[in-house]
Amino acid sequence: MIFGEAQMVSRIGFMQGDLMERADKRGRGFLTDCWREEFSVAQKVGFELIEWRIGEEPILMNPVMSTTGRDQMRRLSGECGICIPSLSADFMMQFPFYMVTGREHRARLDLLGAVIEACAEIEIKLLVMPLTNGWQQLSSREAVALRSGLDRLAPLLEACGVVLSLESDLDPRCLVSLIEPYPADRFGITYTVGCRPSIRADAHQDLAACGNRIVNVRLKDWNLDVDRASPSRQRTSLADALNQLKRAGYRGDLILQSAPGNSRAAVLAQYGAMAATWWSFGRSDHLSLAPGMVEASESRQQLAHTR
Repeated sequence: MIFGEAQMVSRIGFMQGDLMERADKRGRGFLTDCWREEFSVAQKVGFELIEWRIGEEPILMNPVMSTTGRDQMRRLSGECGICIPSLSADFMMQFPFYMVTGREHRARLDLLGAVIEACAEIEIKLLVMPLTNGWQQLSSREAVALRSGLDRLAPLLEACGVVLSLESDLDPRCLVSLIEPYPADRFGITYTVGCRPSIRADAHQDLAACGNRIVNVRLKDWNLDVDRASPSRQRTSLADALNQLKRAGYRGDLILQSAPGNSRAAVLAQYGAMAATWWSFGRSDHLSLAPGMVEASESRQQLAHTR
């Protein structure tokens, strides 16, 4: 793995914005308004880690992109005990550099480069870059353009001490082939498990193929209502996913990524407690879990025994 053993103790965090109520049906318009408040909400429900996010809003308005904003982030992080080890460049889903050419291609790469430099300024060590194609394979032209962009970014990543992690619904083995020419200490993969892609029948083969390239894991769209309706299937799937990750040697962060809904902080806390229970099953020494989430985890276990 990329990080040293002392840093590989798994922690459970959430995507910035996911604790707050959405401003509209698409979930836009809340990041620039509520990000300060979210630190205290995260502290109250027991989270100790947040993955920052730059979405569709004007990118330069994001606090991570300004000196003043980064200073406020540092202050709130210290006051609330919330660390920020990673950032998701969600804007890349709308503005992928590998789908345009010429001046626009260079401009989008320059913007991504500015985000990498901003990460270095605030000591965010991992930048997640989503790809746009969903289940479809990248075309040969897009793959060439992507590699060309990664060639250009590689020296900047090295100079800034930042790891770039690709995230996609593509077969993880395809992602490995994309980044294979690049050093493992600067290029990795964000691996996603959840209800929509579910647990692939050959997930153990995926993990074996990815080797030490998995540097970030997303637990995506686990539906607690579905979990209550069919607890055996849902819990078994989550337990199997986390068990396979542990067996593959993963000890990095687990980032919760939820679908829109109400009572978001309470739902995410339950979600985190469920993941913590299964991740720590038999290996409690490898889990960092705040007291509030421990209480939520114990409540869920007691509820399970009454069913």
